[in-house]
Amino acid sequence: MATLNLLHFNDVYRVQPFKLQPKSPETIDVTQWTSMLDDVREQWPLRPDGKRDGLVLFSGDVFSPSVESSVTRGSHMVPVMNAIGPDISLTGNHDFDFGYPHLSKLIQDTNYPWILSNIIDTETSRVPEHLLEFYVFERSGVRIGVIGLVEKEWIATVSTWPSNFKYKDMAQVAIDLSKRLRDPEGEHKCDIIIALTHARVPNDIKLAKSINALSPTAQESKPIENIHGADIIFGGHDHLYYVSRGVTSWDGYDLEQEVLGGEEDHGDVLVVKSGTDFRDLSEIALELADTPEGSIRKKVIKTIKGKHHETKPGSKSSERVAKLLEDLLSSVSDALKAPVCKTDVELDVRSSIIRVQETVAANWFADVLRHAYDDALCLQTGGGSDGVFICAGTLRGDSIYGPGVVTLGDILEILPFEDPIVVLELDGEAIWAALEASLETWPAQEGRFPVISGFRVSWDSRRPAGQRVLGVWLLQEPSGGSTNTTPSHSGTASPVMSQSNSAASSKTSLLQAATSAMTQPAATLVDGDPIPRVKGGRKYSIVTREYMAQGHDGFLPLKGNKYLVDDESGQLMSAIVRKYLLGKQPPYTHEPRRRNLTRGPAGCRFVNRLSRMASMHHVSFLDPETANLVSREKARQAHSSGTHRSRSKSRDRLSAIRSLSPLRGNTPPRAASPVQRAKSPAGRIGDMWRRVAGIALHWSRGHYRDHLRVTGREHMSDVDCFDGGRMRKGEFGGDQVKQGKGQDTEELSGAEEDLVTIRPVVDGRLKDEGRK
Repeated sequence: MATLNLLHFNDVYRVQPFKLQPKSPETIDVTQWTSMLDDVREQWPLRPDGKRDGLVLFSGDVFSPSVESSVTRGSHMVPVMNAIGPDISLTGNHDFDFGYPHLSKLIQDTNYPWILSNIIDTETSRVPEHLLEFYVFERSGVRIGVIGLVEKEWIATVSTWPSNFKYKDMAQVAIDLSKRLRDPEGEHKCDIIIALTHARVPNDIKLAKSINALSPTAQESKPIENIHGADIIFGGHDHLYYVSRGVTSWDGYDLEQEVLGGEEDHGDVLVVKSGTDFRDLSEIALELADTPEGSIRKKVIKTIKGKHHETKPGSKSSERVAKLLEDLLSSVSDALKAPVCKTDVELDVRSSIIRVQETVAANWFADVLRHAYDDALCLQTGGGSDGVFICAGTLRGDSIYGPGVVTLGDILEILPFEDPIVVLELDGEAIWAALEASLETWPAQEGRFPVISGFRVSWDSRRPAGQRVLGVWLLQEPSGGSTNTTPSHSGTASPVMSQSNSAASSKTSLLQAATSAMTQPAATLVDGDPIPRVKGGRKYSIVTREYMAQGHDGFLPLKGNKYLVDDESGQLMSAIVRKYLLGKQPPYTHEPRRRNLTRGPAGCRFVNRLSRMASMHHVSFLDPETANLVSREKARQAHSSGTHRSRSKSRDRLSAIRSLSPLRGNTPPRAASPVQRAKSPAGRIGDMWRRVAGIALHWSRGHYRDHLRVTGREHMSDVDCFDGGRMRKGEFGGDQVKQGKGQDTEELSGAEEDLVTIRPVVDGRLKDEGRK
C-alpha cells in the first residue's frame, strides 16, 4: 500500500506583512508561511534525484489583486512563487485580470507547469497556448495525473476573457481525461487522478459526485474501481478553509462544522480548500490501495489524513524569501516614481472639497470605473453597467495633484484601499435610499458623500436629512465626442463656438468664449430615463465598492442585493485605473521620434504611436481587434479635434491680439517657447480649445471602454513604465522604472511629452439646487 504526500494552497495575493485582526499589532507574511511549508516538505523522503518525494499543489489566483499588483501587473509574484516551488498550478479568475497575453508572459517566467483542462481556444481546438491540458507525475511509485477545471460562473465576470476561449463542462472533461490518462494501452497509465479546481464550494461538491471523487466510506456502498473520474478535488476560489466530511481525520479543523455552501456534503466526497493569502496550508497523506487486476482505477484512496497549518504571528521566517522580498518591495517602491499621466487641471482630493460637492477628481475616477467590467459576459447583454456609485471617502491623499505630472505613487496614494470593486443589481428604491444615506450628513465632511457616473442626481441641501434627493436620471451616452451645441438638462448649451461667430475676431470675445468653455461642461449631460423610487421595479447594474455593498458607513440599502460581479471576482480600484492609463500610454520604441509625423490632440498618444508603429511594421498586434480599437479611437480624436481645426480659419482674425506684441514694424517675430506660447493670449486660446475637444472625447463611453479593452488584448510590456520582465527574472538592482532601453536622447527627452493628458470637469451630474 503506497502513501502519497501532498501540500495544497490557493488564492494568495499579499506579500507585505498584514494584520490578522484589525486592532492587533501582530502581523504575518509570506516569509513565515514559506518557512512553514519548507518545514513540512523537508520531512518527506528523498527521491533518487535528490528532490523530495511529494507534490505541492496550487489551485489558482496569485497575480492579482493586491496593491503591489497594481504596480507590477503581477510580475512581483513570479519570483515569489518560484521561490516557494509549487509542482503545478491551475489558473484562477484573477490571473486573467491583466489579460491573457500578459498572463502568458507571467506563466512563461515561472519554473513550474500551469494547467487548464476545460477551456478550449476555438482557433486551435486545443487548450490555450502556454497552458497544459494535464500533467503526469510519478511520486512514491505512483503515477499521478493532475487535471485543472474551472467553473463557468466566474468566467462571466472576467472583463478580459478572450472571445475565442470556450468553456467545456467540468465533469465531462474529467471523465474524458480519465479515459485517456488511465488507458492501460496508452502512454500515461496513471494510477490516480487529482483534480485542481477554481470553483465555489457547492460546485466542487457537485463535481465530486459527478466524477466519483468519493470518500472511502462512500466507496463501500458504491465501488469506484471500474468507474472513470477523478479521485480527489483540491479547490480554490472560495477564500475559506474547508475540508469535506469524507476524510478519515484532519488536525486543526472541525469536520462537523456547518459551512455555507456545503449543505450537500454528506460525507461521501473528497474536497479540500485551503484558505487564502498565505494564512493557511493543507498537509495531506493519501493511503492508496491496489485494485483487482484489470480495473479501470489501478488504485483507490483507502484513507486520507490531513492537517490544517496556520501562519502564526512571530513564527520564524524563510531567510531566502525574506531577502527576496526586501529587494522586491524596494523595486516596487522605486516604481512609484514613474509618471503615468498629466492633468490639465487640479485633482483636488482634499476632504474639505470632495466630501461636500461634486469635483473633477471624483468625476474622473468614477468615469474610469464605470466601464471596468463592460466586457464581462454578465454585463454584455445590457451594454455594460448603468452607473457608478462610490463614496468620497474612497479617494484619499487629502492633497491637490497637478496641474502637471501624476505618478503611479500618486494614484496609489489616492486609492489605497484593498476592497474590490463589485457590481450590484439594484432597484430604484435601493439607489434612492443609498443616495439619501450618503447626503444626510452634509455639510459634515463625511466620507459617505456620493461620487457617481452614468446618472444625474438633483438634490437640495436645504431640505431635511432623508428628503434631499429631488430626482435621479440615467444619462444618455454621447456619440463619441461630438461637440455640437445641444440643450442640457439645465436648459443651457454646451460651450461650443460656431464658425459664424464673427465676434471671435477680437481678443476679448475669443478669451471670453474659450474661458467659458473651460468653466462649463464640455460634454452636455442629456437626461435619459428617470430612475423612479420604486421597490422591485427595473433593475440597474451599479458599480460600487465591496465596503459599501456590505452596508458599511450607512450604506445599508446596498446590503443584501444580488451581485453581478462579487468580491472574489472584483478588481482593486487602483488596478482598474492603472489598466486604463496603461491603455492610453505610448509604447516605448527603439525607433527615433520622427518630428514630421502628424500628431493628434494631446492625449490618447497610445493609439497614435501604435498606429504609426504598426504601419511601419514595428508592431504586430496579438489580437486582431486591437487594430479596430486603435481605428475607433483615432476616429474619436478626429471628431473631437474637428472643432479646434475649424478655428484655424480664425487665425487671421487674431491681428488684434498680435498688435499687443512688443515686436512691431518689420522686426521678424521670434519663435515663442512653449512657456511663452502658454502665456500669450493666442496660445491660451488654442490650449483652451484643445482642452475642450479633449474633454468631449474623454467623456464618451467608447473611449474608456476601448482603452480598458486594449490592456486585456495585448501584453503591453513595451508600453509599461514598470520593467516587469526584469522583476520576473529576479533582477532587482537599479531603477525598476523602465527608461526606454535603446532609445536615443531625443526619444527620452520626449517621454513627458508623450504622457497622456486628462481633462476632467465638473459637469453637473451631482447638482445641489440649494447652492446655486
